[in-house]
Amino acid sequence: MKRLLIAGSLLFVSLAALASSDEKEDSHAVLAAIARAPAKARDRKNPYEGQPEAIAAGKKLFQEHCSECHGDDARGRGRAADLRAAVVQGATSGELAWFLRSGNLAKGMPAWGGLPDERRWQIVAYLKSLGPATSRDAASSRHF
Repeated sequence: MKRLLIAGSLLFVSLAALASSDEKEDSHAVLAAIARAPAKARDRKNPYEGQPEAIAAGKKLFQEHCSECHGDDARGRGRAADLRAAVVQGATSGELAWFLRSGNLAKGMPAWGGLPDERRWQIVAYLKSLGPATSRDAASSRHF
């Protein structure tokens, strides 16, 4: 039953991917990477979720460590994923924290395992605070 629920959720998220073929390809790669998160990691809750101080700290950390590739607006540059995409925003906080810790070197995402858990959770709180891109946002954003 749990596998069916997970498979259904992954299917729903993949169907919500953006319209262009490049963005769909990027979304599928991100989805595949996030889907590798173990169930134990997937189910972890962010202890800082919704806390304004943690979101502000996460934004600062994002600017220091992530914006070079993902852009100041988190929409991605070049090969870096759009972090406002439905596949990212639809992931659980636990999946995102696991992905930050593990990375995906084959796709250019470094592992941030050396960053303390608290800081990774703050980044996740910030990313989740961005919410998904609207269709208007998606139409106006371009990868550089």
